Amino acid sequence: MRHYFKALLIICLAVITLSCSEKPVKTESNISIIPKPASIQIQPGEFEISTAMKILYQGSDDIVDIPAFLNQKFQTAAGFQLKVEAVENNEIPENSIVLELGSCPDSLGMEGYLLKVDKTGIRINAIAASGLFYGLQTLRQMLPAEIESPALVENVNWTVPFVEITDKPRFGWRGMLLDCCRHFMEKDFVLRYIDLLAYHKMNRLHWHLTEDQGWRIEIKQFPTLTEIGAWRTEEDGSRYGGFYTQDEIREVVAYAKSRFIEVVPEIELPGHSLAALAAFPELSCTGGPFEVGNQWGVFKDIYCAGNDKSFEFLEKVYDEIFDLFPFEYVHIGGDEAPKYRWENCDKCQKRIKDEGLKNEHELQSYFITRMEKYINANGRKLIGWDEILEGGLAPSATVQSWRGFEGAKEAAEQGHDAIVSPTSHAYFDYSIETTDLKQVYSFEPVPTGLDKEHQKHIIGGECNMWTERAPQEEIDDRMFPRLLAMSEVLWTDKGQRDYSDFHARVQDHYNRLDFLGVKYGFESMAVSVISEYDPASRSYTVQLISGQKGFDLFYTLDGSEPTIHSTKYEAPINIDKSTELNAIAAKGEDGPIKTINQKFTIHKAMGKKVELEFPFSPNYDGSSPNALVDGLCGTENFRDGKWQGFQGNDLVAVIDLGEPAEFSKVTLSCLQSMPSWILMPTEITVLSSADGVEFTELASLAPNVDQKRSDKFIMEFPIEFLKTSSRFIKVIAKNVGTNPDWHDAAGSASWLFADEIVVE
Repeated sequence: MRHYFKALLIICLAVITLSCSEKPVKTESNISIIPKPASIQIQPGEFEISTAMKILYQGSDDIVDIPAFLNQKFQTAAGFQLKVEAVENNEIPENSIVLELGSCPDSLGMEGYLLKVDKTGIRINAIAASGLFYGLQTLRQMLPAEIESPALVENVNWTVPFVEITDKPRFGWRGMLLDCCRHFMEKDFVLRYIDLLAYHKMNRLHWHLTEDQGWRIEIKQFPTLTEIGAWRTEEDGSRYGGFYTQDEIREVVAYAKSRFIEVVPEIELPGHSLAALAAFPELSCTGGPFEVGNQWGVFKDIYCAGNDKSFEFLEKVYDEIFDLFPFEYVHIGGDEAPKYRWENCDKCQKRIKDEGLKNEHELQSYFITRMEKYINANGRKLIGWDEILEGGLAPSATVQSWRGFEGAKEAAEQGHDAIVSPTSHAYFDYSIETTDLKQVYSFEPVPTGLDKEHQKHIIGGECNMWTERAPQEEIDDRMFPRLLAMSEVLWTDKGQRDYSDFHARVQDHYNRLDFLGVKYGFESMAVSVISEYDPASRSYTVQLISGQKGFDLFYTLDGSEPTIHSTKYEAPINIDKSTELNAIAAKGEDGPIKTINQKFTIHKAMGKKVELEFPFSPNYDGSSPNALVDGLCGTENFRDGKWQGFQGNDLVAVIDLGEPAEFSKVTLSCLQSMPSWILMPTEITVLSSADGVEFTELASLAPNVDQKRSDKFIMEFPIEFLKTSSRFIKVIAKNVGTNPDWHDAAGSASWLFADEIVVE
């Protein structure tokens, strides 16, 4: 019997040993491919790539660069190359990586692919070379992350799990806009971003090349454009600028084409043209002179629509653009073109009369339609921002909708294609506090309410990297990890997307980004402040949440700057009086990351009902209809979700206290950002009422504020009066209405931004 138990023990130990020595079977949940493929089937086992293997390709010799792309990865990271050969169907040996055109369902389209890994080797099938290329990007992400290393890596097993993947994109247009005008980007930096886009299966680089602040592309017929227009004098007297020669443009375009990315140039018209007017002032309504813009915002000087020379100039510019960019589309901008100069220009007014136009909006439509005819005559298609809908859409134009989803919906319903890139989800120049990773992932490009018949006109979307406040060294931080979310939104079917699953894959993907040298930023605010107000105790319960794993949080409640020696956050904080909370995230020796500030104001109107005579903008809603009396004060970032914005309209707010209460002071907080058209109110009046119908004025003031200040700042306007008792309080803040004549966007509707109305 003792021998029996001894034998049984030996058998059990052997089984346990064998079980422990087996490699874990990979599952779909731990294959971290971004964007997520349409279908993944995992099998037990893995295939190891060795120096004895070959990369074989079938089909056109045009695809030979695709295996060379993979080989370069192995040469750099693994120190070996695989032999590349073209073969016929009956010549395919086992233990190979095979790229094959054909033998693939038509339903996968030109960018879809099949990828199979088993004991015989690796095989990628596609209808077109682009599909093989995307299959290769998926294979890269299944290899160890070290495959992305810029230097040789030792002791790595180059294995790939056994898998079958069927994949294709949801949208055909998957883009990123890169603004190289506000801040110039070096050519090699642009090439690097083409690689990063291709790795994540994006296929459009929307290259913003002309602006008020710089003309960035060489035009042989007009050398003055870059001699003058490519350079600006900063406020400190320094000279800033740069441009791309036509040879550099051709290099970028060819590089992108080899990675199946189309480069869409944007040459702005009729607005955002100050740099061009600095070089050619005769193309303006006034004749100038002008200087290249050295501030951000919108400028009132634009191409003169009544001057035929404007069109002759632009046609010659586009002749060279057509030669440099051999793709289907060109982008003309068409956005933010103030009509002030046209309204006061004899030539433009004559054009309106001669063409039988109703107003300046129809004049803009005339301008764009005239350019579209020229663009179409040269075999290209026009894209413009959603302002080109105003006054009538050019016949075959594609609309890029940025001010929301309505522009895309309207264009699609008119039978026009649309690209969707709303500020709410796709503007990566916005801080992570405004648009975090989860917000980007929630993006649904097809507008709500668009019927199935017209949904085919939504051809895709873009993430936009405007660079007013983002020089080259800050682009990674803005783009990543948010680009990962955008790539999946545009590639993966809506029904297959799940944020928790995506977020888990992102954590694995960071290792690859590290090898690729991407200096990615946070997924959300470094510190998020979550507050809940209890009316009974008139206090807040405040939670602090880190925007990334592995960070500790520290805070102060006296307005001072926190350090790692301040109070460490470990439990919710109770706030029962007006308080300024500051918090930081810190990770070991990395030190503190960006102070987050939140002011809490406890007052008599908190949580009460507010009715507005004029609605706030849906883009600036304060995150709540009652944001004006929620006790949470906004910051100088007017996109922080605390401010309510009113464009062209006054703020007229009636607060219902619920019952009569005594008060003797009302304070209104407002923000000014002149370049963004946000100006302080011209007058503030406080009134009271017992019934909410008949109001009596209590006091008013006319703020004495320098409207020409170019910085962002907040001002509190306290209005004091004799103590009174009333149930209803009305606050009226007068909007400037339209930007003054001295403003670069003179004549356009100005904004009034208001936050807390404090009643004491």
